Amino acid sequence: MKRNNTHSTALKIALTLSIITVSIGAASSAPKLDAVSFDPGFITAGDRVNISANMHETDYPDKNWDEDKHLKVVLKPDNRLTREYITIEDDRDESIGFLYPNGVWNQRYQVKVDSGAPTGMYDFELHIQYLENGEPIEIQTEDGDYNFTVIRDFSMPVDNEGVDLSSNVVSTQPSVPRRGDNYVEAQVRFTNTGNKPVEEIDLRPSTPEGIQPSYSSDEKFYINKLMEGDSAEKTISFNLDEDLEPGLHTVDLSATYEDESGNSYSEGLNIPLRVEGRPDLEIVNSSMEMKAGDTSQLRVNVRNTGEQDAESVTARVIAERSQPFGLEDRSNYIGEIESGETSEAVMKISADRSASLKRHQLKVQFRANGDSEEGDQSVYTFTEQTGIELTGRTQSPLIYIGVAAAFLVLAAIVYRYRSGRSQKSVEGGD
Repeated sequence: MKRNNTHSTALKIALTLSIITVSIGAASSAPKLDAVSFDPGFITAGDRVNISANMHETDYPDKNWDEDKHLKVVLKPDNRLTREYITIEDDRDESIGFLYPNGVWNQRYQVKVDSGAPTGMYDFELHIQYLENGEPIEIQTEDGDYNFTVIRDFSMPVDNEGVDLSSNVVSTQPSVPRRGDNYVEAQVRFTNTGNKPVEEIDLRPSTPEGIQPSYSSDEKFYINKLMEGDSAEKTISFNLDEDLEPGLHTVDLSATYEDESGNSYSEGLNIPLRVEGRPDLEIVNSSMEMKAGDTSQLRVNVRNTGEQDAESVTARVIAERSQPFGLEDRSNYIGEIESGETSEAVMKISADRSASLKRHQLKVQFRANGDSEEGDQSVYTFTEQTGIELTGRTQSPLIYIGVAAAFLVLAAIVYRYRSGRSQKSVEGGD
């Protein structure tokens, strides 16, 4: 056991001496980074950037160098921005070959900046190693220590304003869209607010619940090219549901495009669309009973359940030809019904005596102007239904005429009979 330990200790000492000898032979001042340049010089989000690093080798103590020893300088990210938004496409993780003492060289790298990269300073590191037979060997640093890897760092500025699109609504038709409106046109201006031309711009709206594109052509838009500061306008049409809540709604736009270098970008835009309320008239608690053959007043309670007042309201009864009703008063002027208020319309109708004794449905149409104080110049129509229950029939006047006629005939017969008897009595007396 002791001999084995002695042999092992001797081996360790020999290996240590070998390492020290190699290290001393390879010792040098670490390579210096002179300058770094970028192409393009003004870097923006989405760019593909060529990085050029100029370096030089410093003196070796003995001015000699083994040509079997090669150099490798690898590019690596150094801060959070770089790790999250930079793709290093060419890091040069390979030997650049033998370098003589006092040698000067240029190393090129390529990186891709993400299209969503924010403005800031993006830090990188150059990891410098000398290799012998493919393995790293130690080099001397400025403080006299030895290290397998020496790191030089630099920063790359990125400006997020390189490519950017904006959208804003120029006008709408009607100027104040209201729930229930169809074919609402929004004139939208798209502007290149960046400092690069963009082309092949593909825009796809995504509408929220209650808003739909009016036509299939409103589901996709295309703009060929926008130079810096240029704009293009597109018209998009929407249908607004009756039950759409008033307020500010947003139509999202997915935009994809390219710059002149073929870099692709995608971003989200939006179209703000303010929708106002409107009057909404409904019949409430309205039904009546009458007899077939009778004439009566139809009273209809109408309530404004909308968000705005209804002006110049008129009610009109609509009876189909197959329905057994006659309209004495077809319409009734109600006037203004404020939001949340209830008014009454009164119209005279008659029911045919031969009508079926059941519940019948009559249509009542309301016509109203929008709230002028809110700038609503629209005219609205609402069609509701009201029930009329026929519970019996009135007696026909022909019955009374027949009874009267029979009475008159009977009276005539009696009169003639009595007149005849009186005549015979007079003759017998003579």
